[in-house]
Amino acid sequence: MAENTLLEERVARLEGRVDEHSKFVEGIQVSITRMEKRFDNLDIKIDNVRNILEQKIEGLDKKIDNKIDGLDKKIDNSNRRMDTMFRWIVGIQITTWITIIMTILLKK
Repeated sequence: MAENTLLEERVARLEGRVDEHSKFVEGIQVSITRMEKRFDNLDIKIDNVRNILEQKIEGLDKKIDNKIDGLDKKIDNSNRRMDTMFRWIVGIQITTWITIIMTILLKK
């Protein structure tokens, strides 16, 4: 009988420990589930930030393209004006040379 009582006490103690371990494992599972949810939320937040950054970069890219296009137009306009001025200068020089040559030829 004493052996049965000892055995029952041991079994009861082991059952208590198994229950404690089961509760501990359940707590770990709950913690893991919470962590998984946090990681999922973090993934969503990171995706949102990435999308926002991509939109901002695209906006900046468009602004830079517009600025470059504006500068190209200004450079083209300056080149046209310089071409026009060059033609005028060459035209004036040619007429000046012709006038000088004609003056020299007609004086003789």
